[in-house]
Amino acid sequence: MPSSTIQWHLSERGDPGKSGILFLHGFMGSSRIWAPVIDSLCERYHCVALDLPGHGATTGGTDDLDFSNTARQIVKLSIEKFPHPPVICGYSMGGRIALHTALNYPDLFKGMVIESANPGIEIEHERRKRFVSDRDWADKLSQSSMKIFLTEWYGQSVFSYLPDDLIARIIEKKSSGDPTKLAMALIGYSQGLQKPLWRKLPLWKKPALIIAGQVDKKYCDIAERTVEMMLDAELCLVPDAGHIVHLEKRDRFIAVLKSWLDNRIL
Repeated sequence: MPSSTIQWHLSERGDPGKSGILFLHGFMGSSRIWAPVIDSLCERYHCVALDLPGHGATTGGTDDLDFSNTARQIVKLSIEKFPHPPVICGYSMGGRIALHTALNYPDLFKGMVIESANPGIEIEHERRKRFVSDRDWADKLSQSSMKIFLTEWYGQSVFSYLPDDLIARIIEKKSSGDPTKLAMALIGYSQGLQKPLWRKLPLWKKPALIIAGQVDKKYCDIAERTVEMMLDAELCLVPDAGHIVHLEKRDRFIAVLKSWLDNRIL
């Protein structure tokens, strides 16, 4: 099934005549992760959250899934949903897709919010190494139950600071995913296949908000470098938060996002 046949599942709230925000979730997530954020924003903004290909209730787009195809589909949907260019907001995998989309179609977005996302691995052999790792994870995903895979996935060091009860809730929520489609997404959106975007960052001339959790040292460093390379970017490093800032410190995330939107977008 080619990418042109994507049937998006989305959540939409707010007045279409108001400034728009397009939300993209991370790996194994869905549009539902943004519900509390959208609850706080929908009176002042037109909010649309997508299930990305391979995730949630969106169908199609997995046979030729990659950053470029997905970006084209997102742009097409964005033009249909928003009368004026929206802000694009993405977390982790969704943040990388948001970067790819906004930096390649800058006239179609008025700002970007990037949470815990890497503009790309610059060294070729490190990209190859990452692709091999993602391929191995995809094989595990295809060969085991979702709960077994999720338990191992959230055992990685990037999530080691999360309390056990939160991990248990995350695993329970994500256990209904389709392992075959998620494995395709893990490969298609692998950082090993992502073209580095660092050189495009200085070309982005609109507002940007770059968010990371202070506990997540790797992504703090990435966020700081991202902001340094952009012309009009603000950095927010959230105390006592790791990789999933919007979940771990939801109120703080919402407050920072609302302040930035109200000051830079409205």
